[in-house]
This record gives sequence, structure tokens and C-alpha cells, in this order.
Amino acid sequence: MRNLDKHEIQKRFDEHKKLHNFEVDTLFNVQDLSEIQYRYLTIGIRYQGIYDIESSDFNPSQNFIIGYCFIIRDILTGKIEKFEDAITKQDIKKAVSNDNFNFDLRLLENLSRCISNCNQVVGHYSTKFDTPYFRTRCLLVNRPDLIPDYSRIYQGDTWRMMKTSMKAPRNTLKNLAIYTNTPDKKTFVDYEHWRRIYFSSNPKWATSMKYIMDHCRADVDMTYKALMKIEKFNNISRVLV
Repeated sequence: MRNLDKHEIQKRFDEHKKLHNFEVDTLFNVQDLSEIQYRYLTIGIRYQGIYDIESSDFNPSQNFIIGYCFIIRDILTGKIEKFEDAITKQDIKKAVSNDNFNFDLRLLENLSRCISNCNQVVGHYSTKFDTPYFRTRCLLVNRPDLIPDYSRIYQGDTWRMMKTSMKAPRNTLKNLAIYTNTPDKKTFVDYEHWRRIYFSSNPKWATSMKYIMDHCRADVDMTYKALMKIEKFNNISRVLV
């Protein structure tokens, strides 16, 4: 059995190299953590991000991220922090004055910081939509530097977990909540609200923004609560972002 000092263990942790449980104990000065904590920590995941974005359309070209909600979960302590951001009328005004469509540039910068502060990010269908959409928008606004380098962060997806380990008519977030017996807070996607965001002078703009962000918060909360139940019988994803 290898005998590494704390510095060597930290190096392995940072490089996502497999640790033994006793090495996790040494690194964090703890003992007798839960099985799920060891499963995460032994592969270099302490900070897990659970997130969702709302976009003006599914095609990132000539569209934008309206807002995002992000939970950072500390696997070691169990504490969570919540972050969110949404475009403002000033963001739209600034982009228009610069003769571009970069309404979401500030959001992309802030979302990049959230992602970069995590060892793993998880969402529902995020490997197919949220993360690729974020990357593509970064490229389209000419800020590839906002995309984390490959191999730094793992990505998980509750949609994939549900698809491979559960039985439901459809692998939607709503069904995930129903079939995990967690609160279903899913609100209807009324595209009138999403389309209205293009027009910052619309008198109902603030109402639509509130509806969209409430929808986003509900999605993240549902994803987080379902994840707490299904992670125990699923593989912890080591797919790299």
C-alpha cells in the first residue's frame, strides 16, 4: 500500500487520480465519511455544480442565454451556495450600441466563473444542451477563454442517470421529480415570455423575466433534489467537460 504525504495526495486529488479512503481522511483531516462522500472525493470531486440555463431559442446563433441558476455543493461539508444571473436592459442596450448581439456576454463571464469553481457540473440534459450551448455562445461572442480547458472538470447528467437506471415513460425533468418522489415545481414554458426578452422596451419585460427566472430556479431545485436520491445507485460520471 502506497504511503504518500499530504502534498502528494493533494496533487493526485487535483489531477483527478484515484485516492484511497484513508488518503481522503488524511487530506481533509476527517474520518468516517459517508459512502457517497468517499465515492466523490476519491476521484477528485469536492465541489459539484448543479445548474440550468434559459435561452431565447435552441439555436445559439443569433440567440442568447437569458439567465442561469447555479448551486455549488460542497461534498465534504454538505453545504450549498446558490448563484444566479440574468440579462438586464443595460446589457441589451450596451450590445445594441456596440452593433452586436452579445446580450449575454456578462452572463457568460459569470457562468464561466461558477463552472470553473467546480470539479464536476451536473444538469438535466446538460450534456446535450446547457454545456454545449454555453460553449457555443462563448465562441460566438469571441470569448473562447471563458470555456474551461478540457480535462479540468467532469460533467454529469441526471437525464443520463435516469435513462440508464430508472423506468419512466419519458426521461424528462418533470418525470424525474415524479418518479423520485421529490417536489414537482415544473412550470409551463410559455414562449410568449421567452420571445418578449428580445424587446427591452416592452412594458411586460420585467414580468416575463421574473417568470423565466422562477422557471429556472425550479428546474435547478428539482434537479438537485432528485440527484440526492439517484446518485447512490448511479456511476459518478468522470466524463470530462
